[in-house]
Amino acid sequence: MRKNLKLAIAIVSLLSGAAWTQSVSASSVFSDNFNSYSGQLNWAPPGNWTAPGPGTVDLIGETTSGTSFDFYPGNGGYVDLDGSNGQPGTLRTIQTFAAGKYTLTFDLGGNARGDTSKTTDFSLGSFSSSLVLASGDALGLHSYTFATTGGQLAFSDLAGGNQNIGNILDNVTLASAVPEPSTWVMLLLGFGAIGWMLRDGRRRRSIQDC
Repeated sequence: MRKNLKLAIAIVSLLSGAAWTQSVSASSVFSDNFNSYSGQLNWAPPGNWTAPGPGTVDLIGETTSGTSFDFYPGNGGYVDLDGSNGQPGTLRTIQTFAAGKYTLTFDLGGNARGDTSKTTDFSLGSFSSSLVLASGDALGLHSYTFATTGGQLAFSDLAGGNQNIGNILDNVTLASAVPEPSTWVMLLLGFGAIGWMLRDGRRRRSIQDC
């Protein structure tokens, strides 16, 4: 019985780790494709975001007010992370997110205007990372799953080259990563098996003592 108990405990431990590293589903907590806004250089977002400065960002592409600087046709509106005031910009969510595990996805493309490669930093609380894109790099999907202490989601271009030309950001989604129901079922069955073994072991010892 002791060998079986040790085996059950080992299996449950492995499943507990797998619950967070392999078997996760996502529940969206924030999403923006920038298609519902009017285009504007040195954009002042009306909702969802702030551009805290001192640098600015531009909302360009196919917007509700028309089409301008459409470097990636067919993608609606999107954000140039270096605005038009000569300083690298930052775009930050108004919403603050709790500590936990998240999956962040977004499209990021090069500046598309022949400038030097640009570095974009992105962060949420204790999580941060960066991407370096050449001018001609296509608008591509990027995905990161991470644990964080919580905070606001932010994207920032670093200084370098023409500070009125930045990487292009689109289709930002943040989702909380949670274990799939099937994983919870396996964990509950495992804990149930351990409980049954412990109860059975106590019953047998009780009978032997009689």
